[in-house]
This record gives sequence, structure tokens and C-alpha cells, in this order.
Amino acid sequence: MKKQKISMLTVCCALVAFGAFRVFAAVTESSTNVPLAIPDNSSVNSTLNFSVNGTISDANLTVNISHAWDADIRLSLSSPTVAAQILWQNCGGSGDNLTNTVIDDEAAGLAVCATGAPFTGSFKPTNGQNNTGTTPIAAPGSMSAFNGAASGGVWTLNVADDSSIITGTLNSWSLTLDGAPPLPVELMKLEIS
Repeated sequence: MKKQKISMLTVCCALVAFGAFRVFAAVTESSTNVPLAIPDNSSVNSTLNFSVNGTISDANLTVNISHAWDADIRLSLSSPTVAAQILWQNCGGSGDNLTNTVIDDEAAGLAVCATGAPFTGSFKPTNGQNNTGTTPIAAPGSMSAFNGAASGGVWTLNVADDSSIITGTLNSWSLTLDGAPPLPVELMKLEIS
């Protein structure tokens, strides 16, 4: 019992000395500005008002798109303070759909555009080299471009279809942002056993 009281006293002193104890957690918010038709040879903007403000240390984008010719799709994301980043283009050939596709700079690799549709999982920002090869290259933009920026405010996802004949639908999209307070979740209860 004496050892437990000393441990609790040590923890309490540490909390007082270092300020409030925080657990850092990613925050995910989804756009309510969906579904939206993706017009032929044109583009559509969808917005997401990220309600939590803080400094971003990591950003990930998740999209769900129905389209019967994935190579037509180009995705660009902008924040309230960071210009549009081209994150996905010319990838997928005649393959269909992006299903729970996470664009994450820390993902294992680029999408293999020739064989990857419907692109379920996590991928680095990818450019399919206009479908001339099976080895994609990195997209011109990155999710890391948002690091250090403020999270709160209106974000815009631009979904373009760079060809005619086949249309699609942006079904849903979300952002997962991690970073410095107030993005973290406060630790409300501390138990010592």
C-alpha cells in the first residue's frame, strides 16, 4: 500500500510539473457535401468544414468514388491556408472505382495503376504516368504539404474527369488530421493500480 501511495504521489507531481497530461489522437471528419456527380471532361468541388482547430502534424484523405474508368480521375485537395495539392491522377486504366482509398504519405507505396482498381487500402499520392507503364510515379502534390498548417476551416476536394463519355460519382470523403493541441484528446481520468 505504501508503494502504491508513493507511485501515485510521483505521478501527481509529474502532472503538476509538466502541466495537463494529454493523449494525442487523430481526428476524423467527413464531408456532408456529397454525393456529387463528376461531370464529363470537367470537375466538381466538395467541401468539408473541419471543426477542430490545431496545428497539423499528419494528414490523410479517404475517398469513395464510383467511376467506370479510373484513369480519368484527378484528385486535388486544398486547406484554408494551403494551395491545392494534386494527389491522384491518371491511375487505374479502365478499372472501376476508388473504394475506401486512403491517400497517406506514410503508406507502404504507390498504387500499381495497371492492376490496382478498385484501389482499396492506403497509398502514397500517385500519378499513373498517363497509363504508359505499370510502375506509377509520385503525384506532384503531397499530404505533407499540410503539415504545420491550421486544421480548422473549409477544406476543398476537387474531383476532375479529364475525358468524355464516362461519368462518375464522388460518394464520400473524409480527412484524418493529427497534431498539436487542441487536436489531442484530454485525458480525463487516470487510474493507478
